Amino acid sequence: MSDMEIFIKSCLIGAARRIEEARKSGLKITVKGRNDRATSADFASEQFIAGRIKKEYPGSLILSEESYHPEDLVADSLFVVDPIDGTHNFIQGIPLYGISIAHYSGGKPQAGGVYLPNQRRLYYAEKGKQSTLNGKPISVSKTKKLEDFFLLCDSRIHLAEDMGILRGLLRIERMSQHTRFLGTAVHEMCYVADGTVDAEMDFKLKPYDFAAGIFIAQQAGAKATDLLGQKWSLSTKSFLVSNGRQHKRILGILNE
Repeated sequence: MSDMEIFIKSCLIGAARRIEEARKSGLKITVKGRNDRATSADFASEQFIAGRIKKEYPGSLILSEESYHPEDLVADSLFVVDPIDGTHNFIQGIPLYGISIAHYSGGKPQAGGVYLPNQRRLYYAEKGKQSTLNGKPISVSKTKKLEDFFLLCDSRIHLAEDMGILRGLLRIERMSQHTRFLGTAVHEMCYVADGTVDAEMDFKLKPYDFAAGIFIAQQAGAKATDLLGQKWSLSTKSFLVSNGRQHKRILGILNE
């Protein structure tokens, strides 16, 4: 393993321990806005990861949920951290949440890891290497027909209406095998990466939501674009990530 792989994986496992400790001691919830909450576990996880980064990569910038600047996105060394993706699931006791850490240089992904504590699934990707799950190589599904696709979708359906793609989304839901809503982007993208599902759509993400997951999916063979079919960057908000077999068709239906 490279030094970066060892570092990211150890940060993910250590952060998971801090989250569990915070949960056991009683969660304190901070309301930042409507449908926007953070917990003492989020802060404990972020503090641990940020401390490790500052100690071992002192010249790097850190992009987290609490604050960042646009110019940070193209820094020479940038760690993009989501201490808990799926905080609302976590608060409700739904075991679908994860921890995400990615390293970028000049706006390009170099490495990324996601840990899903309740499933004990640790995903990792590095530039030039195939993505892994618990140390074993993974790849996207081989499903060919949209009618056989199992899709995951952003649960905030009102955003699809705001974007003018709700009719297309409903058509895809009717055509495909199944469409599910998990409420956590790291699960969605990593499940595309390991072939559990065939595609996923998100409507309004922040960099920390997808920085690691989308890279892991791509290194496993996924195709990833915004919902207009354009290349993504850390500034992108909407996404389609798929096994590539029906990517163009899904985009066409969404935007017709």
